Amino acid sequence: MVPSIGLVDTGVNAWHSHVRGHVDGCAMFVAEDGSLREGDDWRDACGHGTAVAGVLREGLPHARLYAVRVFDASLATYPSLVARGILRAASAGCEYINLSLAVPPGPGTEALAGACAAALRAGCTIVAAEAPGRDDWLPARLPGVHRVRADDTLDPGEVRVRGPRRLAASGRPRDLERLAHANFAGASFACARALVHLARQHARISRTR
Repeated sequence: MVPSIGLVDTGVNAWHSHVRGHVDGCAMFVAEDGSLREGDDWRDACGHGTAVAGVLREGLPHARLYAVRVFDASLATYPSLVARGILRAASAGCEYINLSLAVPPGPGTEALAGACAAALRAGCTIVAAEAPGRDDWLPARLPGVHRVRADDTLDPGEVRVRGPRRLAASGRPRDLERLAHANFAGASFACARALVHLARQHARISRTR
């Protein structure tokens, strides 16, 4: 069984040597009139989504990746865009949704909570990064979401269960050529490694049935 993963992030460079494989995607953005729109330019503006995709590809080499770009070139986004990105990944048939991001609670809380609830009802497994020292940030704290903390005492392939839907994994990045990844470390990579762990676990259970 080949897993399908929605990567709601900064986009993906599908041609990177660590990412090549089945990759589709879209971009969610705010139009000039304030409405939310969808486009087809899901290229990565900064490298973060590509680095996360590299971790996913390393652990699940045959996975289908669906990139949903929700950040603009200045790395700004809105809870409403993240919510729309989650729904778009679910509608694309993704079994897993990787959210290596966190936003503070506020006006967008209801939209994010509604999107996660809808995706969970559709059968998606949602994995989100915990923001260090900010336990109330979203979407990690929402019901039904697997929340992941970075723990660099763990080996890259090791995942520790901290409680129901609470995991820890290494936050050390995979080495990506020509990319200064000093800013791309921590919970973003722990989140991807935890998703790989869950997908492998689900595959093992499916094979024994």
